Amino acid sequence: MGELRDSGVFVDPVSTLTQVRLVAGTAGLLAVAAVLALAIGAVLRSSAVAVATVIVVIVLPYVLATFTTSGFTQWLLRITPAAGFAIQQVYPRYSQVDASYTIVGGYYPLPPWAGFAVLCAWAAAALVLAAVLIRRRDA
Repeated sequence: MGELRDSGVFVDPVSTLTQVRLVAGTAGLLAVAAVLALAIGAVLRSSAVAVATVIVVIVLPYVLATFTTSGFTQWLLRITPAAGFAIQQVYPRYSQVDASYTIVGGYYPLPPWAGFAVLCAWAAAALVLAAVLIRRRDA
């Protein structure tokens, strides 16, 4: 990062712990999303439909929230697997500061670990459903 600063590029001042959370959290986000995709693929038994479903469930709410600031899209980022993107949030939200807290600005409706927990819950639920359906199909 010293090279970036020396070149005149502004680097946001964040703690080392935040940097570790960003790197490890993004890796965890991708890993859990892959597990979710695998579970959805096992449930649907069609790779094309599974890929389309995963894209709709994870990417579409994020894209909608990026372009609009309605309450509906904020709720999408709280209850869908797209909530996992909150792990990439760098700045905390302060109630006494009146600012534009938007996705484009790097703010998410949930705290980082809560958003990641929502994604993990979706992946766990999909794995349980896949296990139950595979057991039924094989019986």
